[in-house]
Amino acid sequence: MREHGGWMADAPPRPVTVVTGSSRGIGAAIAEALARAGHRLVLTARDGAGLEAVAARLRELGTEAIAVAADLRTPGAAESVIARATAEFGAPDVVISNAGTAPADKIEKTTDAVLRETFELHVGAPLAFARAAAPAMKARGSGCLLHLASTAGLRGFPFTAAYTAAKHGMVGLARALRAELAPAGIAVYALCPGFVDTAITRQAAAAVAARGRSTADEAFARMAAQNRIGRMHTPAEVAAAAAELVARRPDGCVYDLDRDVPGFVD
Repeated sequence: MREHGGWMADAPPRPVTVVTGSSRGIGAAIAEALARAGHRLVLTARDGAGLEAVAARLRELGTEAIAVAADLRTPGAAESVIARATAEFGAPDVVISNAGTAPADKIEKTTDAVLRETFELHVGAPLAFARAAAPAMKARGSGCLLHLASTAGLRGFPFTAAYTAAKHGMVGLARALRAELAPAGIAVYALCPGFVDTAITRQAAAAVAARGRSTADEAFARMAAQNRIGRMHTPAEVAAAAAELVARRPDGCVYDLDRDVPGFVD
């Protein structure tokens, strides 16, 4: 067999995978895990420079990766990303919806605008990607849609009304899509970690500290203590779980990572 771009030219085609919110944190970790598993990657987020840096790092690993800057709150953005992926590599085999935001505040300060943006990213964007990717997946008889959800989609946390509601919506969307698309050979998952040690989490801890009730380290420790495993998840372990689901495609939908023995809860 001939080597081509770090892969054997006569080997079966590598999966084409879209990862949203992949300029940093969990999304970048998932992209790297899938690159090491032989996927061709289409990375998308608002931060074009950050995306290109991640894509360049993945290309150094021998995979094919492109960066497509997009604001997924914009109508038509998901369709444009899928079209670009299809033009570059072929119709995507996998779409991982990771992009999101994590607002935290008292209910009195949770505005309609915050609620709207949170739902746009956590529910609207995954639905748009499913709508855009499903026809080709149905025609092929296989595919995978994975939503990076949260234990906030399984239970409630204080000061996270918009986020918790949106993550419950994301989990519900995954369940509905699985019920509709599984007969066509399309696997749908909602992967639910607890708090993850990312820049977003640390920014949230800093915001709590800015209100003067604790230090950022104390707030961060309280967040970690809310995880049932008693510590923060790492981006790498979330990425490993995502890569495993995408590779094996086991029967199930909602996967709770925040347990001594992670597994499906539905």
